[in-house]
Amino acid sequence: MAIRRTNSPDLGGKVALITGGARGLGAAAAWAICEAGGAAMLADILVDRGEQTAAELREAGHAARFVRLDVRDEGDWAAAVAATVDAFGSLTILVNNAGIATAATIESLTVADFQAILDINLLGPFRGMQAAIPAMKAAGGGAIVNIASNSTRRVSAITASYAATKAALANITKSAAIHLAQTGANIRVNSVHPGPHATEMLLGDDGKADLPEVKALCDLIPMGRMGHAEEVGAVVAFLASDAASYVTGAEMFVDGGVTPH
Repeated sequence: MAIRRTNSPDLGGKVALITGGARGLGAAAAWAICEAGGAAMLADILVDRGEQTAAELREAGHAARFVRLDVRDEGDWAAAVAATVDAFGSLTILVNNAGIATAATIESLTVADFQAILDINLLGPFRGMQAAIPAMKAAGGGAIVNIASNSTRRVSAITASYAATKAALANITKSAAIHLAQTGANIRVNSVHPGPHATEMLLGDDGKADLPEVKALCDLIPMGRMGHAEEVGAVVAFLASDAASYVTGAEMFVDGGVTPH
């Protein structure tokens, strides 16, 4: 057998817990991880949709389960980590994808709405990392991928709360990466920063791709189109794999060239 000089995005033997895994970018990450040989525990508050996505993965021959998880609840986090270890024997990948978006300016944003988005977009991943790290240490290491946004660099008047939470998530990602590297935990932490993608979160359940507002958004993208969820999933799978063994504390922008444009 030939000796390989490089690692490949092979996730054989790896086990992922993916929040917001019922649909959109979370489901795409689950498919990418499973297609690379890993197992996936999908976690979401959308129980029926999550069970359906997990069933579709199993029908395709992949190892996948679903657990209900509200990222605002520390008890749910403990239960989700335990369910993952019970189902697959370990936990080596955490994908913090669950999030919400609100459209509000600094004048229209209420404290209650700001606290609500902070609790999900920032404190949710914080709780998740704290819950998952002990299990990853027990498994000998792992990788955490936090889904941020290109709004950490490209803000607008109506992203006062959303952009703030995603910028904070990118920052805590780096802090966690440095800590875990310096303490020899063998756990890497990186953030992925999607731009506009054709998902239900952006377009809604009925699809709004033909609306003038959406077309105007696409006109700002150098590549001339929205991203596909699978394109984010592939980056998540790469960062979770040993192919990214020397990558930690990094920001990976997946936005068709919007950020540098």
